[in-house]
Amino acid sequence: MKDSTLDETVIDTLQAALDSERLPTAAREYAQHLLRRLGSPVRVSVLGLPMSGKSELINMFVGRRLFPKDAQLPTTEIVHGDVERMTVTGADGKVDVTDKIDLEQISGSNAAFLKIELPAPILRRVSLLEVVTDGTIAELSSAVDWSVRRTDIALWCSQSFAEDEQAVWHRVPDSLKDHAFLVLTKADVLSAKESLSKQVAALETIVAEEFHSLFAVATLQAVKAHRGDGAVDETMYHASGGGALTAEILRHAERGRRADFDGAHLFLARYKIQAAAGAHKSTEAPPAAKAPSGPAERPSLVEEPAKPAAVVAESAPERPENPELFADAIRFLKRRGETLGNSVAKLGEGKANALIPQCV
Repeated sequence: MKDSTLDETVIDTLQAALDSERLPTAAREYAQHLLRRLGSPVRVSVLGLPMSGKSELINMFVGRRLFPKDAQLPTTEIVHGDVERMTVTGADGKVDVTDKIDLEQISGSNAAFLKIELPAPILRRVSLLEVVTDGTIAELSSAVDWSVRRTDIALWCSQSFAEDEQAVWHRVPDSLKDHAFLVLTKADVLSAKESLSKQVAALETIVAEEFHSLFAVATLQAVKAHRGDGAVDETMYHASGGGALTAEILRHAERGRRADFDGAHLFLARYKIQAAAGAHKSTEAPPAAKAPSGPAERPSLVEEPAKPAAVVAESAPERPENPELFADAIRFLKRRGETLGNSVAKLGEGKANALIPQCV
């Protein structure tokens, strides 16, 4: 892992390298991509059919009943903000910004997109996107195609993950499936029907192939665990399954951010770019760039370095002839490694000899 003190200057150094205009075209494009990644939080999209518990799951994450029950709202992005703010984009393209969040007022309106800013702690690390559709397979498929281009971590909410849902999920790229979770929402209802364990067992094979893992969450219980004064009933929250899901998402987000920084360090080393002199150092994570009011691509970071970085321009590294083949191999090895690791953990120390033939 890189020294965190180097992370503090990497954004300024990348910006300085771009300002120098001495990088090859391909390298400039990648540097801009890295800046966008480092300048915005990890993007979590919440997908699924209507009434699948998506809104309650977001209520759980932000620690309050943000979405009213049965509210008819458009696709909504929730990001961090020092003060509460709501930006509504109408079907006619008109944009209204208010400092008061009143979702009852816009429920059922002609709003096409909604952006909410909240000072919720989790939003400093991830942004949330609830993807709303009318429930038809055609619209859900289109919404999934649109959202995956704006997603780092995906959550699919369901109680059964039926065949029609599976058909839509197959559209998702394998690279995202490695960072996707199937969430059985309303787990308390399934448990009351004595069908939760059976449902989890039935989905085991599908989850192994299509998701990173499965979480069962009693969403209503998880929301109730957040008290009005900001306190959290930790026992209730973890019993609901919400604590485990939140922790895993934040771990994934941290690994993703670590990978972004490592990629930036490798890029700087590849082109022999020295740290920008006098670059500002901060103990906090890089601030998120101001997000657009509508569904747009990740925002760009605009930080000015004190002095341009020294750049030794070299040709951009060649891409392999068959990148898809390499990507498939990496995903296979990753999943195989995770399977073997889980098997070793279950067997215990000194009892894993039976796995050795599978490693060669």
